[in-house]
Amino acid sequence: MVVAVRRNVAGLVIVFVGAATVQLAISDTYLRYVKPNMRWMLLAAGIILIALAVVDVFADTRRKPVADDGHGHHGLPRAAWLLLIPVFALLVVDPPALGADAAQRQSPVAAKPVAPKDQSWLANSAQSDVPVALAVRDYAVWAVWESDRMKGRNFQLTGFVTPGKDGAWYVSRIGLTCCVADGTAFMVEARGQTAPPKNQWVTVTGEWAEPTKRVDGDVAALTVTEIRPVTAPANPYE
Repeated sequence: MVVAVRRNVAGLVIVFVGAATVQLAISDTYLRYVKPNMRWMLLAAGIILIALAVVDVFADTRRKPVADDGHGHHGLPRAAWLLLIPVFALLVVDPPALGADAAQRQSPVAAKPVAPKDQSWLANSAQSDVPVALAVRDYAVWAVWESDRMKGRNFQLTGFVTPGKDGAWYVSRIGLTCCVADGTAFMVEARGQTAPPKNQWVTVTGEWAEPTKRVDGDVAALTVTEIRPVTAPANPYE
């Protein structure tokens, strides 16, 4: 009976893990961990975990019980129950996305792109006062490596506030390749305006500015003319 009880309890733990995975996948919470295109993989993984655990438990109950030799311990070791703590945390706690603390641990210098990205909008749009809405990661790269084509243009960026040194501050977004484990901070120095509170989401409008020179490279900058506080998007990453 000891083996059967242990397998039943182990199956229950797996069911909880699968349920937590499904809960993440059917809500927007999963966007705080992985890219949007991974939703269906998470959902499938959760359903498979639940199905396998249920099948195993039912199959086990139909087997002939194994006699207890008197030396076993009922249930799983206490340490195994600790596995449920992060599972319950996922179900009841709303975890924050990566923000200013994560960005501050990285350099604001944007690496040179390996291959040129399509910038047809630069060629097709006349230079004017109408701001062009760009992703922070795109502006952070293009403002440095395509500076000649960005001069004289106005842009609109949306991101969270990251304090810098000596009163500087940045409009930031975290870019994902797969999940938060490989998150890269993209940061644009905001000039001409007082910094809003740390981690405040804002939409800023302004004109391209000469990048800030650093020993490790150049940092994209924007001369801000307008700051508007906004609600964090459902998908905070780029």
